[in-house]
Amino acid sequence: MDKLMSNKNEINILIANDPLPLSFVMSKKWPSDTKVNFIKTEYTNYKPEPIKLKNIDILIGTDFTLEMSKYANRLKAIFIPAAGYERINPDALPDGTIVANAYHHEAPISEWVMMVASALDHSLIKSHLTFANGSWSQWPARLGAYSELYNKTFGIIGLGNIGMRVAKLALAYDMRVIGTGRTKRNSIKNQSEIEYHYGKKGIDEVMTRSDFVLISTPLNKMTQDLINKRELKLMKKTAYIINVARGQIINEESLYYALKNRTIAGAAIDTWYIYPEGKKDEPRPSRFPFWELDNLIMTPHHSGATIGTMKRRYTTVAENIDRFVTKKPILNVIENISKN
Repeated sequence: MDKLMSNKNEINILIANDPLPLSFVMSKKWPSDTKVNFIKTEYTNYKPEPIKLKNIDILIGTDFTLEMSKYANRLKAIFIPAAGYERINPDALPDGTIVANAYHHEAPISEWVMMVASALDHSLIKSHLTFANGSWSQWPARLGAYSELYNKTFGIIGLGNIGMRVAKLALAYDMRVIGTGRTKRNSIKNQSEIEYHYGKKGIDEVMTRSDFVLISTPLNKMTQDLINKRELKLMKKTAYIINVARGQIINEESLYYALKNRTIAGAAIDTWYIYPEGKKDEPRPSRFPFWELDNLIMTPHHSGATIGTMKRRYTTVAENIDRFVTKKPILNVIENISKN
């Protein structure tokens, strides 16, 4: 690393995200007078070694800390090959640093959302487990009729790319859709079929009236513990909550007891509170035993992790490298933390 040159026409790129095929980011053609060096680094607890940032112009990764900033003497851009940016410390960013993400996961996540909504409404997991174990307890002739998505209300907290994609699918199921965001808008992206509310009152409206509540808003200081005991108590006892955003948006303890005590009917959770810190680490995803509950579908943050998502993200990263080298506007700049 110490041998990396500081020639003004030489760009050093540190790839600190695994896996990220070099073939994607090296597929672009740079100006003939620009040399682009790609340097791969191993993660230490899912963060690159801080010293590797020395003489780096672009970081491709999901983390940036105060310790890393001590070595970032040339850093000009961070390209995140993912949507979330909560692991980038804005206070650590050197002046002049652009931060951009690459989401492109709204299609598979919305498919996952509708899948688990239907599975929850039809007691699919319980039906499979009991029937595979020899029991006819879930047979309608014994249990009674099941529910359906048709004509129910789907509430969405966060009408970004994911929220709007889910709204589109829910409307195709002939569901009513209500949503909430931070701004006063009567309709979102010409979607007049969506009943829109905003602010705290909007959240209460969604929680009170919905049969399904989707959390699809970014995690930040304003949204941490956005859904707490009070909000969960507003929900119908027959309603379900689905989280594809970040675990910390729903208060961990409040969610657990709302499910355990049947304050709400159930949940599908893809994003959690505790994650592995290494390739062999196998922690439980919460301080509370969610895995003991029978009214919960839990998955390991994989709703958007498809081959298509990865290809689209890598293409965006490659495009942004090309734009950086050729001095064109960067795509998907995160304005609220960038220091450009």
